[in-house]
Amino acid sequence: MVKCLIVCVRRELILTTLLLMMNFKNIQSLGVFFVGVALMVGGCSSSSQFTTSGNPLLDLRNPELLERDRVSAAQQAWAEVEAGVRVRERTRQALKNLAWSNSTTPTLRLTVLELLMSDTSEEGSADSRKMARLILPNERSPDAVRVIASRAVDAGWSDLVPALVRSYARVSPNVPDKDRDERRAIEALSSYDSIEKVVFDVFMNPSRGLSDEREQAVLRLSQRTREDAWGLLARLDPDGSFRRAAIGNESLVKGEPSSMVMVQDLQAAARELGVLPDTSMEIEWLTSLRHHLDPHSQRLNSAWWAQTAKVVSSLDSQRRDGLAMRHLEALRWASVNRPAWLTLDQGSLFGVASERMSSRVHHKRKNVKGETLRMERLGDWVEELSWADLLTILVVDDAIANPLIVDQVFEQRALDKKDTSTEYGGVIEQDGDSGFRAILFRPRSRDRVSDQQFVASDDMFRFSDRAIVHYHLHADTRNNGQYAGPSAADFVNAAMSGRTNLVFTSLGDDELNIDLYQPNGVVIDLGSLVRRN
Repeated sequence: MVKCLIVCVRRELILTTLLLMMNFKNIQSLGVFFVGVALMVGGCSSSSQFTTSGNPLLDLRNPELLERDRVSAAQQAWAEVEAGVRVRERTRQALKNLAWSNSTTPTLRLTVLELLMSDTSEEGSADSRKMARLILPNERSPDAVRVIASRAVDAGWSDLVPALVRSYARVSPNVPDKDRDERRAIEALSSYDSIEKVVFDVFMNPSRGLSDEREQAVLRLSQRTREDAWGLLARLDPDGSFRRAAIGNESLVKGEPSSMVMVQDLQAAARELGVLPDTSMEIEWLTSLRHHLDPHSQRLNSAWWAQTAKVVSSLDSQRRDGLAMRHLEALRWASVNRPAWLTLDQGSLFGVASERMSSRVHHKRKNVKGETLRMERLGDWVEELSWADLLTILVVDDAIANPLIVDQVFEQRALDKKDTSTEYGGVIEQDGDSGFRAILFRPRSRDRVSDQQFVASDDMFRFSDRAIVHYHLHADTRNNGQYAGPSAADFVNAAMSGRTNLVFTSLGDDELNIDLYQPNGVVIDLGSLVRRN
């Protein structure tokens, strides 16, 4: 289309020049000239239209055609397959290529998925079944999920339940959990009397329906299925009552050996630490705490676990309420360095924290259009903060006041400013008996998205079993005050990781704003970090 337009423009320029140069002697020659112009312009106009070839497979693959023409070609090709005049396997492959391609337009992609899933032949049905198993865990289109889920129910593909669980595990902001197509399909394909029991069974038997052992090993499908199933359970069972009962129910705790090990870890976490992980990343965190691959780290983790379990056992039920994995290191550290805090009730802890915050200067992040008005003061969240939240806020506040932390964070900000490919971040952990240190983890090359985004590496998470808090920097300019606080992506990452997080925002050469944010969306502006002269 663009080439044709250029050609037309060039022709018009040439014709205009000729018209000016020619000395027409009579009206007849002028008429002949304009006939020629009309033919040239008309020829150019007609060449700008892309027409179908008459071969539906060729038209289907042609990205220059209008979407409606390609949709029609797909339907025609499949009609010819059903009529027995076109090769089924070759046509299916052409449709599958479009179904897997990110560049396929939504309507065309949905059409080809509908055609593929409508195939009731023995070989076509088997191929569609395998394709559905691979597509579902990562499919973002609710319409595509609906097509696949409907076909799974009609065909009785009960082995697709794990894939449907993984799809259901993704949060859909526009569709309530009870109305999800995955849920209806899971319930239709299972004999259990509750969706929670179905999902727990997938957690216990994540390899069911996965026949390709090599595929499982390369993609870690069993592990991912187990973790996604647990994450979905946490969403369906927010107070943890079903999960706590399930891991102690002998009739439900039957599954693959790796799942039995995971159940033992969950039982130990609930019994000894008073917590259950909620997300797949917290599952990995728990596994690392219990079975770290590095022997030295595992010895440290075992000692940490025993010390932390002793502290948790001393807490009453009110202090245990709302306790999560992200609180445990702050709780352990306080038991050694601020034992008086553990004797305070929730109101008294809030009073200590409120007194600290009252004299500090706060910098609120600028709201973007359509965003809920931000609340960043401690008092804004009084109803949302648990006893363990308040204790953690106080411990983190002590950590960032440590002179070594101040020096390290400003040094890291200087490095971040020089590197325009990414944001920097890391973890804060205990250093020595009562001190702290901020350990920087530069993102790997593959994770360097932009100078306004931090992507934590797997190494950082593996290292941070006993970290008090994760952090990153907003420091791409001298003064980032309007971005003082977590972004929407930061909230998502916190919710997925289950960690307490900090963001340090550059306000000037010698000042950084500090915001603490939690997985549940709570944001507390802790004031400023000022570099010493």
